[in-house]
Amino acid sequence: MSPDEAVWAATAGGAAALRRTDIGALRVGMRADLTVLEAPSHLHLAYRPGVPLVSRVFTAGVQR
Repeated sequence: MSPDEAVWAATAGGAAALRRTDIGALRVGMRADLTVLEAPSHLHLAYRPGVPLVSRVFTAGVQR
């Protein structure tokens, strides 16, 4: 599984599997649960395992 496929599976793919249209994407009016990475690309998730890359976390649009 490529990094792109893994990110899709963890977001939009997971929402589709659960038949949920209110989660799995960033759109106006949707719940904003997201993680901001301290990395130049999502590819670093695969190439830097075990390295803490999380910069910020938002739950319901609020930074935690």
